[in-house]
Amino acid sequence: MCRRITRAIFAAAAAGATIATFGLAAAGAAGAATGPGRVFNNNHLAGHHAASARGPALVFFNPHLAGYQAATNEIRRFRYGATTLRVNACPIPIARSKNPVAVMALFGGRNWDAEIDVFCNGGTRSIRYFVQKSATTHALGAFRPTPRVGDRLRISISRNVSRHRDSLTVTNLRTRRSQTVRVTTSTAVSYHHVFMGSGIRSNADVMPLPANNTLLWTFQGSRVVTTGGVRGTLRGPWAALKYVDRTQGGVTVMHPGNLSSTGARFSTYLNAAP
Repeated sequence: MCRRITRAIFAAAAAGATIATFGLAAAGAAGAATGPGRVFNNNHLAGHHAASARGPALVFFNPHLAGYQAATNEIRRFRYGATTLRVNACPIPIARSKNPVAVMALFGGRNWDAEIDVFCNGGTRSIRYFVQKSATTHALGAFRPTPRVGDRLRISISRNVSRHRDSLTVTNLRTRRSQTVRVTTSTAVSYHHVFMGSGIRSNADVMPLPANNTLLWTFQGSRVVTTGGVRGTLRGPWAALKYVDRTQGGVTVMHPGNLSSTGARFSTYLNAAP
């Protein structure tokens, strides 16, 4: 996944970007997303308090990401996010780098992003990381574990606030092999949101869309923790924001399924052709 893309989308969400930012019309936009939702339009996330932890998720339309974010405002700060996912075969017969990747990130404001990306098909360099260390420097690379299709991975990002250090960990639950990458960052870094979902460089890569919804990734056992020690999932005790990938022409490309009742499980899908 191109980090400049995810950073731009995360920054737009954190700053309260509107649907018009991406040239999309609000009318009927929520219809293609699975499950209940309210369109996020002309509201600033940092000051938005209308969405409840158990109510319908707000919906944020963008051209690259499909998934869920905790939380919808920047009142809280997060120090931990973790989820388990299965390495799937690439659903589209193109390069794995052009297929939708699994993304988990802690992010905040317009600059800060700590991210793990998992590519379909597994293999060498199929799990990658990115951390924005300061306003002008970053760390990026690949994890050593080389999973195969069918392996389940536990991925996590943890921030040591007092030491200003991020720890990004991947564990292959089949082989029990694990690796942690530690990155020291600027003291200014803070994470107000956690995102889990699918990301794609270009929607043109997956066109034409399939005849039926196609499973991309399933996220299970998802957990998040605030810097104050409050433990939860993608939903609760904070509201979730749903990301739906739509083109400027109004075609839904990727969407997330419903969150489980606990907010710890959901899947993402390549949308069926309209």
